[in-house]
Amino acid sequence: DLHLAAELGKTLLERNKELEDSLQQMYATNEEQVQEIEYLTKQLEMLRQMNEQHAKVYEQLDLTARDLELANQKLVLESKTSQQKIQCLTETIEGLQNQVEELQKQVEEMRSLEQLRIRREKRERRRTIHTFPCLKELCSSPRYEDAFQVHSPSTEFNQKPLERENERLQAMVNSLRSQVNQEKQRKERVEREYSSVIQEYSDLEQRVCEMENCKLRIKELEAELLELQQMKQVKKYLLSREDNLSEALLEPLNNAPEADYIDLSEEEGGKSHGPSMTPSPNHPVRKSCSDTALNAIVTKDAVSRHEGNYTLHANNVRKRGMSILREVDEQYHALLEKYEELLSKCRQHKDSVRHTGVQTSRPISRDSSFRDFRGEGHELEERKTMEKTISKHVEAVDKRLEQSQPEYKALFKEIFSRIQKTKADINATKVKNKSSK
Repeated sequence: DLHLAAELGKTLLERNKELEDSLQQMYATNEEQVQEIEYLTKQLEMLRQMNEQHAKVYEQLDLTARDLELANQKLVLESKTSQQKIQCLTETIEGLQNQVEELQKQVEEMRSLEQLRIRREKRERRRTIHTFPCLKELCSSPRYEDAFQVHSPSTEFNQKPLERENERLQAMVNSLRSQVNQEKQRKERVEREYSSVIQEYSDLEQRVCEMENCKLRIKELEAELLELQQMKQVKKYLLSREDNLSEALLEPLNNAPEADYIDLSEEEGGKSHGPSMTPSPNHPVRKSCSDTALNAIVTKDAVSRHEGNYTLHANNVRKRGMSILREVDEQYHALLEKYEELLSKCRQHKDSVRHTGVQTSRPISRDSSFRDFRGEGHELEERKTMEKTISKHVEAVDKRLEQSQPEYKALFKEIFSRIQKTKADINATKVKNKSSK
């Protein structure tokens, strides 16, 4: 008995030292995660400020787009009115050209009538000359004929108003042609302005799409920060517990990768390969607690899952381009693997107790099923209170995550239901062992 007591004391001291070391490591990792969360909150505040600035710019762009649309509508109306004016002017020009042609025909007819009248007068004058031979010498001179033709009052009266009307109509036609040319030039200028306005409007639409992509990225970062805060709350709750199960559940959280920042070389490579790295709305975001992950964990073998996940963890533990969602996903997988290892240990211990029926004097394991059996009634009461507190915590987490993360709600329900089930199995095995003794 003294030898066994000495061995128990020695193992308890070693266990106490290990627990103190693990507690210090957990405190250090907790402080690091608190600093990381503070950094993320600062980054989120900066992103919110940028979002506000983008919103202001978006409002200004919206106002300018509205102004441009109004100007565009005005230009369209002006172009329509100018086209109507051009049509009216072309119609008036055609009417005036028809009038000019009619007047030219009238002028030609008047000239032909005037020539006939002059010929008739010449004939009458010749007849009078033949009848009166004394006037033959006077009328035969060319000056007299020219003077008679030029100073004829009927010709002057008939030709001058027609020529004036013709000149006036020609001047009007020239002015209308100049107006038509001006309207055509104005129409071309309006079309150029219209094309420039359309180009500017398309540029504004592209900027609006980029701003919407920035807003989506900000929402994703806020969701990541919310997930980290929830993981911090779970870790605080597990730190407040002092049993082996909470310690085993905390080990994958402590061993998780710490970096969530993009490497500078990768960032420069991304800039050289592409002009913009804004996330598209069609690009899927990886969720950390999906139903497919749960089904895969349930169906796969525990050993293969353990090896595969830890090789992936060894490959990705020091990469600086890992996202927060992937980190949380790996923490969750590691947590479930440790939990299943504990279940396998508990089952092995249960089988060994059934076969042997007697407790050997081997060293005390780290599993919670190999604890000291002193004061089992008090321990059962403590376990009931623990289950009540866990159920209360689950309800509180459900209330907090009811609106934001429904997948986390299902995850934590399953985790705590499995924890309660394992505790019930451990209590049942202890009662059976006691009855067998």
